[in-house]
Amino acid sequence: MSAQKLQSWLSSGAVLSSLANQAAQLGELQRLWEKLAPSPLGSTCRVAGIKDRVLTLYANNGAMAAKVRQLAPSLLDKLQKKGLEVTAIQVRVQVDTAWQPARPTKNLVLGAVACESLRGLADRLEDSPLRAAVEKMLRNCQ
Repeated sequence: MSAQKLQSWLSSGAVLSSLANQAAQLGELQRLWEKLAPSPLGSTCRVAGIKDRVLTLYANNGAMAAKVRQLAPSLLDKLQKKGLEVTAIQVRVQVDTAWQPARPTKNLVLGAVACESLRGLADRLEDSPLRAAVEKMLRNCQ
């Protein structure tokens, strides 16, 4: 289905038209939020909507929610300067299961004594998951 057909279908009925408008407004609010919020907050918080001049956000974790609460006065000022009629920011924690924080890669290098001990252990072990794990650790030897 093309975008034009979808848009005409969504605007065909009063209920669908209202939902399409709400979805478009939420999309605009989310883009504005991502532009105005500091780097990690823009991508880890989602706009839920504005009701009674209160902007509701869903944060991926408690730390991000606390940071939004801490920065709320300056964020409100930025939002108001962009023309939004908001007087408060409400933050709720709701984990987005699709979002995963970037994990740093570990580059471990084992010393000579550790490598020698692990080689001795691997030689004494029968074929087992433990031996496979020790051999995997040996890949980090110099």
